[in-house]
Amino acid sequence: MQKLGDLLGRFTKLAQTSDDAKGAVVEALRRVGVKIKDISDIAIHKNTVTVKLSPPQKSEVFLKQAKIISILSENPLTKHITLVR
Repeated sequence: MQKLGDLLGRFTKLAQTSDDAKGAVVEALRRVGVKIKDISDIAIHKNTVTVKLSPPQKSEVFLKQAKIISILSENPLTKHITLVR
């Protein structure tokens, strides 16, 4: 019989990878001049990043989307992302 910790170990690795990917998104947004208050304001689902921001900041993200995606493509954790909204 396997231990419960062994079964849940793979989910811990996924959570760490997810947090690392969110951190990379935060860093990319900061490099283009968009400030994020908390990492929990970012959600990554498949190839899309959704960011909880005020409307003026969302407009700024939309205008700088190509640059953000190019920065994200440099990181192996976020190279699959094709849309930031």
